[in-house]
Amino acid sequence: MRRSAVLALVAVVVAAVLAVSGAFAIGDGTRNPRRAAGLDVDPAALATAADLGASIAALQDHLRAQPRDARSWATLGLAYVEQARITGDPTYYPKAAGVLRRSLDEQPEDNAAALAARAALDSARHDFGAALRAARAALRINPYELGALSIQVDALTELGRYGEALDALGQADRRRPSLQIFARYSYAHELRGDQREAAALLDRSLEGASTAADRAYLLTLRADLDRKAGRLGLAERDLGEAVRSDRDTLAATASQARLAVALGDLDRAERVWRGLVDRAPLPSYVLELAELLEATGRRRQAQAQYAVLEATARLARGSGVNIELETARYEADHGSAAAALRAARAAWSAAPSIWSADALGWALHRTGRDEAAIRHARAATRLGTEDALLWIHRGSIEAALGLPSATGHLHRGLAGDPGLSPWQAEQARRVLATLR
Repeated sequence: MRRSAVLALVAVVVAAVLAVSGAFAIGDGTRNPRRAAGLDVDPAALATAADLGASIAALQDHLRAQPRDARSWATLGLAYVEQARITGDPTYYPKAAGVLRRSLDEQPEDNAAALAARAALDSARHDFGAALRAARAALRINPYELGALSIQVDALTELGRYGEALDALGQADRRRPSLQIFARYSYAHELRGDQREAAALLDRSLEGASTAADRAYLLTLRADLDRKAGRLGLAERDLGEAVRSDRDTLAATASQARLAVALGDLDRAERVWRGLVDRAPLPSYVLELAELLEATGRRRQAQAQYAVLEATARLARGSGVNIELETARYEADHGSAAAALRAARAAWSAAPSIWSADALGWALHRTGRDEAAIRHARAATRLGTEDALLWIHRGSIEAALGLPSATGHLHRGLAGDPGLSPWQAEQARRVLATLR
């Protein structure tokens, strides 16, 4: 799912650093479900929250003096997208859109930097069709623009065009072989259920990671694979190093909360989730905290968190973020089945990926349309992706239809991630109990 990541609300990794000379090092990227991506950054440049704030201020000062500098307007747009990632505040997206329009006004022709930045913004807002169009427009100007090459891969993946995404990966590897492309190859294998090769590619990427932020990001991805495989000690080690490398990382902190669940330490998981939600109340983070509270019998506290989730979702929607997929999942489990179905159909129409197939199948199941639901659940698992909820949802729908494959798929889902939301795990166990 988008561990929006949303992955993913999914965020784009962008570093924007202003050098004394006025030159800029820019990077961007996404990865679903953990939203990764292409960085095109000077190895010495790190975008910590403090660094980024100083860079934004310096860019603003520079642009007051040089308002016709299209490249700097594009860089400021990327910096705003990165600020949204670090803070979890989607109100930076409209700011980014405004300065990117200014960049294109100042230089309407051959402005690959602004088009690549706009692709990053569209991807962060989950408008993957627009992200693909902007990335390809940038590549027509500069075929070697790493950010655009990376977002082209990500957008095709999010749109469910998996064969084309592999072709785009090969193109990116030929033009700009890099750590970011290795990371995308890793995700392509993970999507297809090849965890071993995905982990091996992350190991190779780590060998080339030259910045603390890149290293923290890759360590988090590797830790997630280790957790799902039950290698909890290795996951804990990698996450500790990731947080030490980049104190601003949200993804590593979220992974620490899931690891605490896997280790059976729900008190620690709650503390980590609460701290993370205080820093960045992203809907996906708030939902996992709320479900943890509900699983441990604190229904009133969970309801308070669901209210926070709805408020942050409204803020994201008001900032131009497409959250139909996240809305469908939340409503199907904790709200209105009819609202879930409306949102899931919109998500599927916009981007028919395995994730939107799962959301639509689950919403159809919640409205009692299991014959239609199972077709989408099968589409969601067609790549063999080892995602716990994909298999739990399929198994639950099969159970409702009386299919003998239900038990195996429910067990596969429960075994797929010991860090799964305790509430979700309990729902799956209840379905299994009815089958017994």
